[in-house]
Amino acid sequence: MKGISGIWLKRVLDKVTGRIDRDVLIFAFFLLLSFIFWYLNSLGKNIEAELKYPVRYINLPKERVLSEELPPKLDLFLKGPGYSILKLKFSGTRAPLILDMSIINYRRASGSKTLDYYIVTTSLIPKLKNELRTECDITSIKPDTLFFLLDRIVSKSVPVVADLEVLTEKQYSVKGPVLITPDSVIVTGPKQVVDTLKHVKTRFRKFSGVDETVIRSIPLKTSGGFTASIRKVTVTVPVEQFTEAEKLVPVRILNCPDSINVRIFPDEVKVRCRVAVSDYDEFKAMPFEVTLDLRKADLNAAEKIPLEIVDVPPFVNSLQVTPSKVDFLIEKKQGG
Repeated sequence: MKGISGIWLKRVLDKVTGRIDRDVLIFAFFLLLSFIFWYLNSLGKNIEAELKYPVRYINLPKERVLSEELPPKLDLFLKGPGYSILKLKFSGTRAPLILDMSIINYRRASGSKTLDYYIVTTSLIPKLKNELRTECDITSIKPDTLFFLLDRIVSKSVPVVADLEVLTEKQYSVKGPVLITPDSVIVTGPKQVVDTLKHVKTRFRKFSGVDETVIRSIPLKTSGGFTASIRKVTVTVPVEQFTEAEKLVPVRILNCPDSINVRIFPDEVKVRCRVAVSDYDEFKAMPFEVTLDLRKADLNAAEKIPLEIVDVPPFVNSLQVTPSKVDFLIEKKQGG
């Protein structure tokens, strides 16, 4: 009995629920239909809307350039039939409105020492409406004034600097300066940009595990509002195997007063350095000079006198003198 009652109750609930669902669907359908008719009716009425529109500026004066970018979009405030505004809003990818600077009435800012100009954007309304090809009126534009600087285009030659990090293998090292070909370029751009350029860098490159000379073509870094006469330079990093070298060198005393003799201990020192394998024989044959300048030494206060190396060859690295200071003994000359 309970089973029959349960089945009957379920059937009644299903009928009631089905009737409610149908009523909801019918109500929603007519509500949507009413909204569509209302919306279609409203599209024929005038409404106001704001629209961001891309802009492209062409035909700048010859040998002039915009040193600061004008805004790529303008805020247009529109008034017109709803269907026209809807068409503009949902037109997909918008082609930029073209503003021809050769026919636009822009003015120079009064009292400006540089080439500062401005455009009152209300003067653009007729042209923009013609470009949009719409029934809508453009009531206003933001910003209401466009300020810009038309700088002179100039050129000059600047050196190229290699932006590198070179990590060599053990017993290898960079020998001499990095060579850049060409070592300078002609840069062209706004005067206020070009005037500040001292050099142009290459793009950063890192070389690891290097055991031979590196020769690479590397692009220049020219993203600062200027162009260069070439896009790439050839960079040569001379790398060679290095070795330890040393030799004994006598110390030469300079500027000794006539009234005294100065004896030093030791009078011969060891010069140790790193040189390229190809320069080893030249290092051995080269007459190094280690000096002790008594004019620079305080003989009364100093316990030891520092030594100096003169005319160090450019191919020598990590130069060390052992010892770097020497003991001394002062002897007065007879009759002094």
